[in-house]
Amino acid sequence: FEVNYNVSTSGIKIGEFKWLLNLNEHNYKTKIKLKNSGLFSTLYKFKGGYTSDGIIENQMFKSKKYVQNWQTKKQTKIVEMSFDGSIINLIQKPKEKELSRINLDILFEYFDPITSFLNILSGFDNVKTIDGRRIYIMKKNTSLGDNKITIEIRDYKNIWADHNRNDLKKIEFFINKDVFLPEKINIYFKERVFKLQKI
Repeated sequence: FEVNYNVSTSGIKIGEFKWLLNLNEHNYKTKIKLKNSGLFSTLYKFKGGYTSDGIIENQMFKSKKYVQNWQTKKQTKIVEMSFDGSIINLIQKPKEKELSRINLDILFEYFDPITSFLNILSGFDNVKTIDGRRIYIMKKNTSLGDNKITIEIRDYKNIWADHNRNDLKKIEFFINKDVFLPEKINIYFKERVFKLQKI
């Protein structure tokens, strides 16, 4: 599967988003590429790459390895995680200076964000998620004749910070039952709505 989206907020295009998914009966690999684009490209420069691969067991996608690379004008952040039911390794560059406020060793069947999205699309209602900085549960609600999936963010906890303020409010997937990946995605972050529309 391959889907390309335009990214806009407040009616202004700010970027392009590509979602690739390769899978067979037992394994999957998925990649997201995000980059600035449009009239305001020179003001808001960003580029992101997110890759996850793992196994499929009982129709559930299970992370084995996740890599995130996020770049802006001012900084580059890299997150690498490996899984085997539990979290084997979590690496951040630059290295996190704070001590973890969560015992990562006891987290079981937590998945990276892209894998969690795949599990929501595959029919699971609650998915435990870790993105390298936070843990939370993605809870699925379906509406509009089953063509819209709303993902609520529950039980949000910061790993490194001493507060649990959550800037990610919710995510909406608008789906076509003949195609696995969404036709449209709305991301409610802080006071903005970022809209991803399939090209």
